[in-house]
Parts: sequence; C-alpha cells; structure tokens
Amino acid sequence: MKLIGITRVRNEALIIADTVEHHLGHCDSIILYDDYSQDDTVNIAKEVGGDRIEIICGKSWRTNREAEETRHRDLLLNKIRELGADWCFCFDADERLVGSLPENPPLGCQGYRLRLFDGYLTPQRQGVYSGGPLVELQRMWGPEYRDILMMFRAGNARYQGLDKREPLVTGQILQAEHPNGDPVVVKHYGKCLSVEHWEETCEYYSTHFPKYRAKWEARKGKAIHTKSDFGRPLFNWKNLMFNSGIWRKI
Repeated sequence: MKLIGITRVRNEALIIADTVEHHLGHCDSIILYDDYSQDDTVNIAKEVGGDRIEIICGKSWRTNREAEETRHRDLLLNKIRELGADWCFCFDADERLVGSLPENPPLGCQGYRLRLFDGYLTPQRQGVYSGGPLVELQRMWGPEYRDILMMFRAGNARYQGLDKREPLVTGQILQAEHPNGDPVVVKHYGKCLSVEHWEETCEYYSTHFPKYRAKWEARKGKAIHTKSDFGRPLFNWKNLMFNSGIWRKI
C-alpha cells in the first residue's frame, strides 16, 4: 500500500521541520503546497524531507481563501494520483498523530475518519513554543472532538466546493481504530502555540472567512483559557484519554 501525505502551508517556518519529520514517520512521502510563504518554510521543509518530499510553490497570494484552500488540496490529490498513490493522508501543519494509521484497510473501505482534539493555552501552561517536537509541548485539552476524514483511497476522492478540509468520497468510511478498539486520535496545536499566534489566527479567519468572522472576532484578546471555547473544563492529555465519557462531538 503506497500512502502519500498531502498538506498546504504558509509561513510555518517555526513548526515545519517537526511537521515534516513527524508525518514522514507515517507516510511513504509528502507532497506539500506552499501558499507563497514569506519566511523560510520551503527551505526548511526541503532540508528535513530530502528526497521524500516534493514541494509545489504558489506564485502569488490570492485573497479568496475559501476557494483557494480547496483548490490547493485538489491539486495535491491529483499530483499523488500521478505518482501512483493508493491512499492519501491529508494533514495540517499544526496536527500530530497519536498512535499509527491503519495498515490493512478492508477491501470495501474507502476512507477513515480520525478524532481530533484542540489544545489550549492556560494560566499555568502558556509558555511560548520555540521549537522541537510539538508532542512534548505541555498544554491542556478540551473534551470536544471532530471526526475528520483524513485518510482515503486516492483514486476515489475529489475536493470540490469552498473551504473543504474533507474530500468527497463514495463508499464506506470507517472510524480509524487501534487493535484494542480505541480511536486513532490527532492533537491539534493551532490554538496553543503562543498568545501571538492565537491573535494572528483570529485575525486571519475574521478577515478572510466571512462565515467565521463573528466567532473569531469574539476570540481576540482571549488566548489564555480556563475553559474550552465551548465552555467545558480542560484536561491534561492523559486524563482526557482515560476518560472517554467526557468527550463531546462538535
């Protein structure tokens, strides 16, 4: 089974080395779309990925983000099909897989959903991330999760529409699980790298995504959390994983 990872990035020099190294531990190779970065993202990714990464560089910054993010992913999906990929794993730069991906999908399975949890800055855990493995960053976690279609057969998928993280896939979609039945989970660090990064994220979504504007405007100046964005208590990772009864689907 040939599994190729795809991701789209912009100005991720701070975390891109760890991103590439982490996901090459799960994928045969990576195809990365760089969305006209103005920092050293591309050079760092090339250095870390070597001959196991291919980078497609955008030549300009286009402001229609809802259309662009879908277009980038569809371009990447078409590319891995040309390379003969059987399966695709679509990830964001600020996500880290916990455990392993399914290795022997049943014949009828066309894709897997993975369970994603958000990390948060808190009064006790707000040190600025400055490098190294993200999985070692001490943060608190919300009990809310999203089940996201992240792994799928490359030949039976397409990206279509506006702001699409998930592709359109026909057929059976399973929840990715470990042999003991526990779900395969993903830690999302996008809200908890630093206060500065939180504010940049708020500005990006409130400026470029009208449907999210009110939500992200309201989050400005509120990087430090005592509860999740959905008003629930926060947990350290170990306690969260051992208490699945407190999990809540978004």
